[in-house]
Amino acid sequence: MNWTDEIDSYCERTGPGLLAEPWNAVSNVAFLVAGFALWRSLRRVGRPVPVSLRVLAGLVVVIGVGSGLFHTVATVWAGLADVLPISAFMVFYLVCYLHWFWGVRWGWAWWSAPAFVLFSLMVTTLVTVALGDQRGSAGYVPALAVLAGAGVALLNSDPWVRRCGYLLVGSAGVFAVSLALRTLDERVCAALPVGTHFLWHVLNAVVLYGVCRALVLRWSRLDGAAPGRGDGPGLPKVDIPRGE
Repeated sequence: MNWTDEIDSYCERTGPGLLAEPWNAVSNVAFLVAGFALWRSLRRVGRPVPVSLRVLAGLVVVIGVGSGLFHTVATVWAGLADVLPISAFMVFYLVCYLHWFWGVRWGWAWWSAPAFVLFSLMVTTLVTVALGDQRGSAGYVPALAVLAGAGVALLNSDPWVRRCGYLLVGSAGVFAVSLALRTLDERVCAALPVGTHFLWHVLNAVVLYGVCRALVLRWSRLDGAAPGRGDGPGLPKVDIPRGE
C-alpha cells in the first residue's frame, strides 16, 4: 500500500480532487469552533489552566484539521492524520476523567489506556462479527459505551457533579445519533448525494465540546480545594491533585 494512494470511502466523493467532498470538508470547521469555545471557557475561569485541559482543547482542533485533510486530500497518510487524533482524544479523555472526577493520580489513571484499547478491540470484533463492518463504525461503539457509563456513574452524586454527569449522558445520546448517521452515509446516496457524513462531523463537535465542558466545570469547582478533602457526596474522599 502506497501512502499516497487515494481513498474513496464516502458518499459525497465521486472522483479525485481537493474539492470532491465540499460538505465533508467544510463541516470540520465545527471542530475548530468547539475548540475555540472550550479555550474561552477555560480562560473565563480566571485561574491558570491545567495542562491536561489545554491538551484536550488542542486535540479538538487537531481532530478538525486532520479530518479536513482527509476529506480534501483523501490519501492513506491523510487517513492516519484523521484517525490518530481521534484515538488520542478518546484515550486521553478517559485518563483525564478518572483524574479529575475520581481523584485517581495520573500514574494510575494512565493504566486505563491499555485497558480501553483491549476493551475496544474486543467490542469492535464482536460488533463487526454480529453486524458486519458497517463502514468502520463498529470501532466507535466502545467509546459510546464508555462515555455513557462514565456519565451514569456520576448521577448519584452532589448536584454539581450530577450536572456534569448529565452533560456526559447527553453527549452520549448525541454521539449515538452521529454514529447512526455515519453508518447510513453510503446507504442514502441515491436519495441524498451529499451523504450524511458531514452531520457526523457537526454532531461530534457538539459531543467533544460537551464532554470537555463537563471536565471544565469539574475543574473549576476543584481548583483551590485543600488536599485530603472529599470530592463531595457520592464521590470517594481522595486527595485531589492540582495544577496538572
